[in-house]
Amino acid sequence: MARRGRNIYKRKDGRWEGRVILGYDEAQKRKYHSIYGKSYSEVKGKMQIYIEKYGDIRGKGDNIAIILYFWLEQKRKDWKPSTYANYRKIIEKHLLPYWARMYPEMLSADRVQKFILTKKDDGLSSEYIKKIFDLFRQALKYYQNQHENIHYVIPNPSFTGRYENKSEIKELPTIETIKEVEKALYMKEVPEQAGILIAINSGIRIGELCALRWKDVDLDNGMIHINKTMQRICTYSNRGSETEIYIMEPKTSSAVRVIPLPSNLIHFLKCKKGAPEEYVVPGKRVDYCEPRTLQYRFERFLKENGFKNFHFHALRHCFASRCVELGFDAKSLCEIMGHSDIRITLQLYVHTSLRQKRILMERLNGNF
Repeated sequence: MARRGRNIYKRKDGRWEGRVILGYDEAQKRKYHSIYGKSYSEVKGKMQIYIEKYGDIRGKGDNIAIILYFWLEQKRKDWKPSTYANYRKIIEKHLLPYWARMYPEMLSADRVQKFILTKKDDGLSSEYIKKIFDLFRQALKYYQNQHENIHYVIPNPSFTGRYENKSEIKELPTIETIKEVEKALYMKEVPEQAGILIAINSGIRIGELCALRWKDVDLDNGMIHINKTMQRICTYSNRGSETEIYIMEPKTSSAVRVIPLPSNLIHFLKCKKGAPEEYVVPGKRVDYCEPRTLQYRFERFLKENGFKNFHFHALRHCFASRCVELGFDAKSLCEIMGHSDIRITLQLYVHTSLRQKRILMERLNGNF
């Protein structure tokens, strides 16, 4: 077969054939689409029309690893440092091990479904796998939009069904346990005393608590103003995967909020309040206490006072459940928790006790 021009050949039967690369098969060998014509120029014209419509991957050389990092660096300036760090972590932990050496043209429904099943076998929930794939889709579409001559199809997989996380699920403490912890805090003088009491009585996140200054605590009106959060973030600098503390605005506008405090806590805090710029939870070497350090301090307090260990975030869960038992309406609780969607409050943070269910069921007696 005589050859003339790029991927255009004259066949033995006298016709001309041009081949456009479609993608790759399971063995990563190229698959072609053939275009025929009576002359070289006719085939070349038909190929040009086809490429303009569907794209041609010859000469692109950008595999999925390159595309993902391209997206990260191009969009980095538009994101908060925490967003960039989170997306990069997902890419390097979940996407690159499976897709790194492939090309977007190799995407197929079967391959995507195998990826989903692999993640499910790793113990990830369907919701989190969908989040991973949505991020993957964003990166591929961004790259495609930045290169007009590139065309590929991104499959739409199914994420039906719920899958339990295989990792150990730690049991939440009871509301009675939280009340005992609260009593112990009132009786024992520790640097994080005021902060933990605020968390128990407000459902504040640990990052929000660490960023809280006394100027944000308005005891005259009995409320706290949440407008900052603290997080240790990987910077991915040229010096390596170093981390830095960032104090920034919360991730959503709903997280910027005002939370009223109960009167007994207000009275206690008036005796503890520091200078306006001081942090409610002070550090030892620096002015603030970062979330990881506060978690260590909290675990030490639980151990020293004979309580079973649980994560600081459990205080937030128990606060929400406690509010439900006391009759809080869902809308008010959603705003106190700083959620953008009331479903998050009800599905993730409200754990009604058996005792509360029994009380509610007993109310049926008056209706018969």
